[in-house]
Amino acid sequence: MKNLLKILFKRFAVISILLITAMPAIGASPKKVEAVEGGRIEELDKMDFIEMLNSVDVKNTSELIQKFQTKEGKTRLLNGKYNPKTECTVEAYRNKEVLLVTIPAHLLFAPNMTELRKEASDYLAPIKRYLKEPDMYRVMLVMHTDNTGSESYREQLTTDRVNAVFDWFEESGSDTRYLFSYSLGDDMPLRPNDSMDNRDKNRRLEIYLLPGKKMVEQAQKGRIAF
Repeated sequence: MKNLLKILFKRFAVISILLITAMPAIGASPKKVEAVEGGRIEELDKMDFIEMLNSVDVKNTSELIQKFQTKEGKTRLLNGKYNPKTECTVEAYRNKEVLLVTIPAHLLFAPNMTELRKEASDYLAPIKRYLKEPDMYRVMLVMHTDNTGSESYREQLTTDRVNAVFDWFEESGSDTRYLFSYSLGDDMPLRPNDSMDNRDKNRRLEIYLLPGKKMVEQAQKGRIAF
């Protein structure tokens, strides 16, 4: 089982996530994957949440990648399992270069449980296609909860849950070298934790579909398919 990355500077991440949305462009298995950025080598598995969001520079391909991601979101994700009827959402993020899929936690887990529901595979299976071609996408699994229970309980709950999701992909035969998991507890609520409905909205799995280096390379060569 992949070791879950610990966010050492979680408070910094909460502030930074609000800032990076205005920036122009962004950019396992036990085997480590290395990325070279600006002459500096980083192991992807050691990157924190913010570093991973910025791990690939799309350079001059932003417009092409925006079009590619927009079509992917509309034609495949929204027309599939992720739509208002299933309580899931798909959003364009980071200058429309990133797709963000949000799945309510209650569709994946029973209350206070860390074992996936049997039907959870229906909501996770559509993501497998983004792991087929190494570094075409970098897929981030980010688990959140509400503010009930102790801080240690909330952190452990989201850690165990995101590990369960990661393990599902690994056990289903997916290549997990470019799949990265993060546990953020209750640090990034969507709504105030002042009602049952709001707390339910805050308990969620976010899946970020980031452009990988292969997508950028194909876009530079004009080979990215729409």
